[in-house]
Amino acid sequence: MSEQYQYRRLPLTTVSPSELSALDIGNASVTDFRPTQWWDRNDSIFEQSQENDVAFVSFLEKFGDVSMGLTQPIVKWRVGRPADLWTRNGDAIAAADTYLDLDDSYIAKIGFTLDCIQYGATYRVLDTDDDKSEGWTNDAGDTCNVKVERLTGPAVAIPANQVLNAGHAPMGELGTPKRINTTIPGDPTWNTMSYVGIYGSISNVQMESAMNGEWGTHTKVMNDLFFTHKLAKQHSLLFGQRWFGTDTQASEGQMYMAAGLRDQIKTHTMEAGSLGVNLVWPKLNDFFELTFDSELSSASKDHFCGAAQFRDIRKTALDYGADVQMLGLQSGVQNANSLGTDSMVITLQSGRQIRVHMLRKAFSAPNLVDWGFTVDAGNIGYFAYKGISERVYNDIESPAQAITLKSDALVDTWLLAVKDESTCAAIRGGTSGLIVR
Repeated sequence: MSEQYQYRRLPLTTVSPSELSALDIGNASVTDFRPTQWWDRNDSIFEQSQENDVAFVSFLEKFGDVSMGLTQPIVKWRVGRPADLWTRNGDAIAAADTYLDLDDSYIAKIGFTLDCIQYGATYRVLDTDDDKSEGWTNDAGDTCNVKVERLTGPAVAIPANQVLNAGHAPMGELGTPKRINTTIPGDPTWNTMSYVGIYGSISNVQMESAMNGEWGTHTKVMNDLFFTHKLAKQHSLLFGQRWFGTDTQASEGQMYMAAGLRDQIKTHTMEAGSLGVNLVWPKLNDFFELTFDSELSSASKDHFCGAAQFRDIRKTALDYGADVQMLGLQSGVQNANSLGTDSMVITLQSGRQIRVHMLRKAFSAPNLVDWGFTVDAGNIGYFAYKGISERVYNDIESPAQAITLKSDALVDTWLLAVKDESTCAAIRGGTSGLIVR
């Protein structure tokens, strides 16, 4: 049972809708599920579908480019920035040394030159050993990571901590070009897709029973299947970690898990709450303003957060006299399967606006109620593979089992890609780190 729901002693045929989630009923043996007709107590069961709070998924479906059917994933890289082509020598270099110990050996490529300008010495790199596993040492016995030959300059000793510049790649008359000295093109925003499949079953006896409010019917099973998947999918879109590999539990081949929003936000993160800053309006205002610096930024943002953070943002904005417009319960995410979400619009000192939405379910865990993510609709993509987007397969049972049981499956793929992550942000409380630093 979900942590936020607790059973309590109730009259025989009464279910308190605020105390019970439909998704918590896994079988007919739970005490709150009773055939009321047998006792001539036709009490109506009113279901409060708070578990349908999938506003973030609805937001993506409205603003994300779901029309694109993926075939091969398009890999997006951030702008590549060449490395600063200089480093220092960690140990002194003797006049006759053929091995050097550089602080950053990755700038030393085989066939390229290294210049120690202040001493007039030029070396050519013959080999590298970044992890120092070869056991190379210089004349002083220091472990080294680069093998060189001196090309020009005086044969003088060079003290430690001198600057060495990575130079060009000389090529002989009959030689071949050398591979360029550069970094991997920035920190890639690259995500494999998520590929999932779930199913639900109902017996023929259940399907032929008369139920109040469709409880126990095939329609209810399919709704539970759909909403359970939506909630899990929303969690993955927010907090999922990218992984792919071979299934170790069965021979299912490759498995894929896409990175969620949390793992793609690197630039703007705020440690609010017990571990970080107080969430006061000047700090919050300036933090939100930073997300508009990029030329790719949209004119406004959407911020999705837990109930505690929603309350604190509203309070701190009002305390400082900021413009706060409460929108009430909004179904503006345009999804019939969502009841909507409490929303408000806050206006920053620059005049830009942030639409703040409370997600009751996505951030309902005690360690997430004070978390939130700022999303730029123009810089977020939400994709699915062609023909594999929440696809339902009916009657998947074997012929023998189909005599008594009806089972239906749902298969889905998704991929969340942030084009310019500096236009988005994360505000966290609690005790868990947001990103690996």
